[in-house]
Amino acid sequence: MPDEFVEKHVSLLPEIRAINRIFANIRLFFGMHIELHYLPCLSYMSLVSQRDQKLSFEVMEHFSKQTYRNRARILGANGVEVLSVPVVHASGLKVFTKDVQIDYSQAWVRRHLGAIQAAYGKAPFFEHFEPFIQQIFAKKNKFLVDLNIDFLKLIMKILSQDFHYSFTDDFLVQDEVSFYNQVQAKGERDGSSFAVSVPYRQCFGTDFVPNLSVLDLLMNHGRESAGILEQMRIN
Repeated sequence: MPDEFVEKHVSLLPEIRAINRIFANIRLFFGMHIELHYLPCLSYMSLVSQRDQKLSFEVMEHFSKQTYRNRARILGANGVEVLSVPVVHASGLKVFTKDVQIDYSQAWVRRHLGAIQAAYGKAPFFEHFEPFIQQIFAKKNKFLVDLNIDFLKLIMKILSQDFHYSFTDDFLVQDEVSFYNQVQAKGERDGSSFAVSVPYRQCFGTDFVPNLSVLDLLMNHGRESAGILEQMRIN
């Protein structure tokens, strides 16, 4: 009897895998599962800017420190500079990403605007995009999620991309169709498994610096950035 039971269920494995693929496609239909980043890096943008897709942003995770969720990398005269959005921390408590509030007691907006001006003030498209960046900062969004969404809306508009998205209601378990945490600020998951580095004109230095904030690409190449992002995609 045990042998018959095993044989019967082993024979069902192809059908089970087929069903799993169907559910995977359903999840893809409802949106690419991924977290939200601040002024995202290029490997992240190569994923989320693919045409005709919905995005399902994970906001029911416990907020992680020292990630791209609230930091970005730009290129200035002195090399790579990290822009970090300070957030309000509840001591000893885990907070969902959707509830993370921005800390305006620090003068971070002035610092970020100053750094962007210093890095890209002479870039070809700075004057086109800087007013819109100013407007987003001037809103003083209470929540980090709203700030990140506002910047993504602007970026997608510049790239002439539709932006269809939703937020998760519960934390989604990772699976083969999830891109959650696949692009990280530290460690091996830098997005290189699904995006290649494509050199483009930068403002500073003689050696190309890959995977900076999409801001670096947009300031130097404007709407042509969409084509460069497309070249980056492996799949």
